[in-house]
Amino acid sequence: MRALSSLTRAVPFMRMHPLDWLVSLALPRGRFFCDGWGDRALMAGMSEEELLATAAPPEVGWRPARRVGELTVQDGVFESPERRLPARVREARVRRLARAGEPPRAALVLLASSGDQGYLVRTELVRPLLSRGVAVFLLENAYYGGRRPAGQGGYEARTVCDLSLMGLATVKEAKALLALARRECERTCVAGYSMGGNMTAVVAATVPFAVAAVPMAPSASPAPVFTEGALRVWPDLRALAVERDDEEAARERLRAWLARFDATLLPIPRAPGAAIVVGTRHDGFVPPREMERLAAHWRCELRWLEAGHASGYLFYRDELRRAILDALGRLEERV
Repeated sequence: MRALSSLTRAVPFMRMHPLDWLVSLALPRGRFFCDGWGDRALMAGMSEEELLATAAPPEVGWRPARRVGELTVQDGVFESPERRLPARVREARVRRLARAGEPPRAALVLLASSGDQGYLVRTELVRPLLSRGVAVFLLENAYYGGRRPAGQGGYEARTVCDLSLMGLATVKEAKALLALARRECERTCVAGYSMGGNMTAVVAATVPFAVAAVPMAPSASPAPVFTEGALRVWPDLRALAVERDDEEAARERLRAWLARFDATLLPIPRAPGAAIVVGTRHDGFVPPREMERLAAHWRCELRWLEAGHASGYLFYRDELRRAILDALGRLEERV
């Protein structure tokens, strides 16, 4: 109980779900940013305005489609619109899923959660949607899975620069895939859980056409996730210390940098009526106030789950799928 009491004092948005608390106890410290800030000159060239840029449909090199039961699975690669990525990371990877023998009536770009490498976890989430006529595009994030650079063993970004490039690349690549999906379907949707929810919010706000949007357990900004919640133990603050900074000063520098990329600083989506923010009321990783803040900015539905961060994904998948179908159902014809 002493450990729980200590964690409760450290996390100001507590009514943490017990499962989030148990997961937090297993989190090792310093998993992110072990090499510090990274290329500061490159970071100086990053700006919030980049998020507003349009992205053309990519030229995807599709491999032959294969049949898996009632599904058609096709893998492809394309050149990332984010040119500052390392060469080994720049080749974007995507998987398209659809029900075999039926033209899709809608398309979904589903973005990855933190640590979600490959496609298996998201495939299990969306499988029931395929029988409802929804084709799904699964993007593998830069610095994840087959896109990891040399020297990166897991999914943890070794520098703040790497994390920032991953975010910018995800936004640009997702917008390109939505433009591609729009060629075959009138209705398109972008969705994602956790980090994927944050990326969903930025994509939906900046794509130049109407899409359905379902940010799930999202933070409007990545700043509080890395500086306030149970994941505040992830950054290697000693590696981020500048000159005589202590760890708290390093945390504030990190907060200030990440807060620049906040979805509430961007325009609202073109179809806010087709947006549903799915909130996890007892989340110990993402402050529930962030979910409220995003929904208030968009003036859209906020649909609460009585869940924490981990339990929301593990035990409420039917509700997550329902939100996607509901948002697609509200989307008007292409504008």
